Amino acid sequence: MKKLVLIVFLAMTTFYYGYSQSLTLSDSTGPLANNANVNRQGHVNDDEIVSHIFVRNTTNSPIDVLVKKVEISLVSGSMNTFCWGLCFAPNVYISPNPLTLNAMTTDSVNFSGHYNPFTFAGASVIRYVFYVQSNPNDSVCVNVTYDALYVGINNQMVKNILSGAYPNPANNTVNFNYSLNTENEGSVIIRNLVGSVVKKSVLTSAEGKLSVFTGDLPEGIYFYSLDIDGKTMTTRKLIVRH
Repeated sequence: MKKLVLIVFLAMTTFYYGYSQSLTLSDSTGPLANNANVNRQGHVNDDEIVSHIFVRNTTNSPIDVLVKKVEISLVSGSMNTFCWGLCFAPNVYISPNPLTLNAMTTDSVNFSGHYNPFTFAGASVIRYVFYVQSNPNDSVCVNVTYDALYVGINNQMVKNILSGAYPNPANNTVNFNYSLNTENEGSVIIRNLVGSVVKKSVLTSAEGKLSVFTGDLPEGIYFYSLDIDGKTMTTRKLIVRH
């Protein structure tokens, strides 16, 4: 019996931490080592904290890739989901269908992890395992710590809210709805994949609708942030497609 338990443990460890010969991971900051730890901070007032991970097929052939979610530790009352092409319910831990990654290509669109603190502060750790469907041991993983922080007492009375971008993908214009604490100065900043600011819009009223011209941006992946008093409150993904 002890031998069986040891075999199962080793198999699970190999699956979670196995070194992939076929896949590598990165994010907007650059390459991520296998089993890397990354931190995504937000505030208890945020609708969600999002983590975007890019997946690269390092082989010379197309491969089918699945994603497994492992909840290492969770703040009570929080909720999390993930997207791999489609977005799934919180009780889905393995993507139902694989996505095909072509040879020597990076998928920077289809994966995102989503964490909603529901006003509960604290850090939750979630591991995302990317593996080849035909060989689950050919895997690579990243551990994401979602850290929901309390804001200052003056800011707790009114939320600083930025809606999701719409339409997304955007062609010539992208829109946002927002609502700010009147004591704060806010702006919406759009950055490219290497972190350079390509658009910055100062919010001149406490609430309203912001429209940003995107017709002059090259097609691709961008990230938009709500900045309050110079601090980034939330970051999400924007796709520009003409």
